[in-house]
Amino acid sequence: MAAPSGDPFAFCLEAPPGQARRALELRLTGSAKGKGLFAIQNIRKGDTIFVEKPVVSAQFLWNALYKYRACDHCLRALETAEENAQRLLGKFQLLPHPEKCSIRKELHQCCPSCQVAYCSPECRQAAWNQYHQVLCLGPSKQDPGHPLNKLQEAWR
Repeated sequence: MAAPSGDPFAFCLEAPPGQARRALELRLTGSAKGKGLFAIQNIRKGDTIFVEKPVVSAQFLWNALYKYRACDHCLRALETAEENAQRLLGKFQLLPHPEKCSIRKELHQCCPSCQVAYCSPECRQAAWNQYHQVLCLGPSKQDPGHPLNKLQEAWR
């Protein structure tokens, strides 16, 4: 979906809705710098103005090699910090403040064809609608001769 011309907020996931449009404006700053985003009302420290939707996002390939689990769409972690430490250290590791790690495993879903993991049904559907239906390897995920697998191997 193309962004409306001149709309700097077209790719924003706003929270709360309309906040970015009320708090910010786009202005030309001059020929050397181009456009800039300027506050048009007071913004308190810690306020969320907007959250950008990425045009493209992907994990680093070595994350998958080291078995790091993250949502294939939004890149949110699918493992707790404690699980991450245990995986990397190869031994049981207790970390302080496990309650600060809010992983909601009951929401996790996988693509039924290729088993790519997502943090929620919403991410899985968004990925499918935007790109995954084209890039899904399905059973070819295990085929080293598949062009996408060859590309990944070349990147390694």
